Amino acid sequence: MRELSPLERACLRIGAAGLVVVAGAIIVASACAPEAAASFAALSLATWLVVAATLWGAHARAGAGSAPLGVATHVTALRGLLVSLVAGFVCVPPSGAASFIPAILYGAAALLDNVDGRVARRRGEASPLGAHFDEAMDALGLLVASAVAVAWGRLPPWYLVLGAAYYVFRAGLALRARVGLPLHLDRVARRPLTRTFAGLQMVLVAAALTPVLRPEITWAAATMLMLPSLVFFVRDWLLVTGRRAPAPRRVSAALR
Repeated sequence: MRELSPLERACLRIGAAGLVVVAGAIIVASACAPEAAASFAALSLATWLVVAATLWGAHARAGAGSAPLGVATHVTALRGLLVSLVAGFVCVPPSGAASFIPAILYGAAALLDNVDGRVARRRGEASPLGAHFDEAMDALGLLVASAVAVAWGRLPPWYLVLGAAYYVFRAGLALRARVGLPLHLDRVARRPLTRTFAGLQMVLVAAALTPVLRPEITWAAATMLMLPSLVFFVRDWLLVTGRRAPAPRRVSAALR
């Protein structure tokens, strides 16, 4: 049997630690809302398994000899853990303290989105593994938090299209690669405008999860904000499939 590398052991430790935290949250949920404990457990555990599998996949993609997991990647994993706890609230009624907890958890995850990138740059830990994991946690957080907000009636159902867009985009890339169609991945890169709208989506969803804003306000804001982000996805699909040439000396992307 092959001995695990230090990087693989680190990934497994993160996965195990997350399971312990989620199990503790399930115990608390069972005591506070026993009628929703089973759904909370299933959704939180499933989401954390997605996080752990994404980290393992990022490590496999990085290949042998890649740098060990740094502080920044641990921060990103913490974001994934917070999102996993948010997922459990999809089937929990928004009453009492529960009506504020998802907003707090997702708000913290959104704030940490700025922290892990800065930590990676300052500590020299920037890597393909960290970049892929960070991008995937952004997408997972938006989808999960949006699902809770939609279930609670605080965001419109069609907002989930934006949450799913990342996965549709990635599935399209994988399908084209499988059938041998060309992919111009060199034409996509992040740009400030894309990051700005991604940040606005996080702020909107976190705000919508609170019982403070009226649903008609959050529904209207969500509908208006999601349209530019969807346009970015369409634009990048045209770029990566070669249907559109990149602008001279400027490359754009909306992979999250």
